[in-house]
Amino acid sequence: MILAAPRRYGAYYAVALDVSAFLSVAVKSLDREHEIFGRFLSQVKNHHLLAIFAIVRLHQTQAMMNLRQVLEAGACAAFAIANPHQDHFAKPAPGGTLDASQELTAKRYKWLDENFPKESSYIKATKEKINSSAAHANIVYTQKNFRVADNGSEFIVPFFDIEDGYFEQGELLMAAGIAISLIDLFYGVNNDINAIVWCDDFESRFRSLFERETALRLEMYSSDRFKEQQRKFGHLFSP
Repeated sequence: MILAAPRRYGAYYAVALDVSAFLSVAVKSLDREHEIFGRFLSQVKNHHLLAIFAIVRLHQTQAMMNLRQVLEAGACAAFAIANPHQDHFAKPAPGGTLDASQELTAKRYKWLDENFPKESSYIKATKEKINSSAAHANIVYTQKNFRVADNGSEFIVPFFDIEDGYFEQGELLMAAGIAISLIDLFYGVNNDINAIVWCDDFESRFRSLFERETALRLEMYSSDRFKEQQRKFGHLFSP
């Protein structure tokens, strides 16, 4: 299914995969004291690629759970550029373990709200979109894995989601957009800190990926099916 993805989803798969690959090469070097950023960047890129593979493997819920990890690790990575010390992320706990408390998580998001409000709002809104739909069991998503047979006396429960290329394309765009937004956030946080050295062709590659993703998003928004979905469901539907 992954090998067939270029044929099945065309430019939508290509841009999502290229953005994911860029996550692995965008950072040329990193100063030693910013190791925690590197840790979370690793989480971002791993879960992002897993999300793309889950989308084209027709496991939407798994894909969205991975994208939620991408958003959460991305918020931590951005914060770690400006606040590199471990004390901001975990506190010593009994037994020699570490406690990554919700109190510290709240402080990180507060810092993002205060310093990068637009980007913080995007992360929160996208997480909420995932949390309100795919992150928890609900009847809406059962349509992905359940059908009553035409004869009315049997039901079908496939292991893979029932494919609808329109929705898979939308999910691939969502994955690409999340990664582009996080890379842009990392770049902005690093501007005054210079802890990260970006790859030599960073700006041209980023611009190209952004333009490709934007063009595909506009293409989808202009489609008859998208307009029909918007007419029926308004702001609730957006790939």
